[in-house]
Amino acid sequence: MLVPGVLLGFFVLARDPTPSVQIPKNIQELLDAHQYSQAEQFIQSELGHRPAWDVGYLLLAQIYSITGRHDLAERSALSAVHLRESLDGFMLLALASQRLNKINESIEWLEKAARRQPEHPEIYKLLGVNYALGGMLKESEKSFRRSVELDPKNWELHYLLGRSLYEADDLKSAEEAFQRAIEQSPSSVKTWTALGQVQERLHDQVMAEESYRKALQLCGSQARECAWPMLQMGFLTERRKGVREAEPFFRRAATARPDWAKTHFYLGKALVALGDLRNAQEELETAVRLDEGKSQYHYQLAQLYRRLKQTQKAKEHLTRYQALADLERKQKANIDLSTE
Repeated sequence: MLVPGVLLGFFVLARDPTPSVQIPKNIQELLDAHQYSQAEQFIQSELGHRPAWDVGYLLLAQIYSITGRHDLAERSALSAVHLRESLDGFMLLALASQRLNKINESIEWLEKAARRQPEHPEIYKLLGVNYALGGMLKESEKSFRRSVELDPKNWELHYLLGRSLYEADDLKSAEEAFQRAIEQSPSSVKTWTALGQVQERLHDQVMAEESYRKALQLCGSQARECAWPMLQMGFLTERRKGVREAEPFFRRAATARPDWAKTHFYLGKALVALGDLRNAQEELETAVRLDEGKSQYHYQLAQLYRRLKQTQKAKEHLTRYQALADLERKQKANIDLSTE
């Protein structure tokens, strides 16, 4: 699952008044130009001259967060908070902890942030995501509702609330939340796709197809963004018309996002059903390579290897399937707020 990150307003440190030192112009220009490597070097140099510059550590934490170095982001944000507690520091620590799968620590930092500025919607947005990661449906919904109350014109908050309601099977409320998100941002591809999912669950396949087609119309040349609605069109078409009609949608989804295991998995399954076992093998092997931790991927690949008389490979993937399935049963199911 791809969980949405908080929108921290990178490189605009204005949550707490009077930061200890203003950002030097050359550094700000590099940050604005997304030249993060060079900016990082200049910030490190500046910190060598001004070791008590808490804003420098905050900027480093933001750079590390953007570039996926979450352990360094956590370390830099801690250095900033030790020098001067700030909302930015707490939020960066919460985000870094979340990305490092330290959910309880992330929640603790957010509680500190809430005590400092209780009316800030981003705090409750990130709390909602944390609770989703922990499978806590009611707490996630409550946090997203609070964020919507604080920022009702933010379409993404309505979207996230809708996703949490969808996972809780409160379909009518989810539909309303997605419609409010669309009112605020009519061009959101993922909201139209999520609305289509709800409409399918409410047995309105005609409206669901309209929503998916609207999403595909909006994503236009942004092929990567088209993968999710294309995949959903495949599911809907398979149920209504059969796998042969659905296969082109799965193929186009895999082409749009070749790094998304799910598209390859469902294309592979469709090819198995159509008897194209060799191409199905390639797709299912790609799905496993991209996401080794999904038990169902190994199960389908094991069944295919059996049909191809590749007994040893079938045995290996069946063993892996059983291990992952046991693990999944023991773990608490998480709320899925993403398309991954």
